[in-house]
Amino acid sequence: MPVPYTSLDLVGAARPDGDPAPRHDFLVDGRALLHRLDEVDGVDAVSPLAADLPPTVRAADARRLLRADGTRRVIHSCPGCEDPGCGAVTAVVERVGEDVVWRDLAWQTGPAVDPERDVYPGVGPYRFPGAVYRAVLHRLLGEAPGGPADVLADGAAAVRTPRAA
Repeated sequence: MPVPYTSLDLVGAARPDGDPAPRHDFLVDGRALLHRLDEVDGVDAVSPLAADLPPTVRAADARRLLRADGTRRVIHSCPGCEDPGCGAVTAVVERVGEDVVWRDLAWQTGPAVDPERDVYPGVGPYRFPGAVYRAVLHRLLGEAPGGPADVLADGAAAVRTPRAA
């Protein structure tokens, strides 16, 4: 049975005092993703919503999310470094036809995810229309769709979505 469509957008997130860098979270079906993850019972992990760990979506990670090549990708990472060992929210990100699916969302603190311990139970999978997915990530990157990152893993060009004025 196919996964139903999920809406995707961006929402501003809190920043530490004095930090001018914009912070974003993904709005999944109208709710901030990190709020969803913070409310999951049965996950014994440091919350990615801790006051000293605001959500960070790095440009390099956003470009990797655009690939949707079926590998585990970072969705949110530690604001101080790029090491998943420090803690990152990750998901398997794959293309299904023109759509993109995030599945097996996990709190990752090492090179691999332990499905018994790290995966957020009952969260996802999320299926996004491909054009919407790419438009949101390009907006996050502050660029128009159609750049070099807008090529799918198999080399096929992604469907272009006009940027809203």
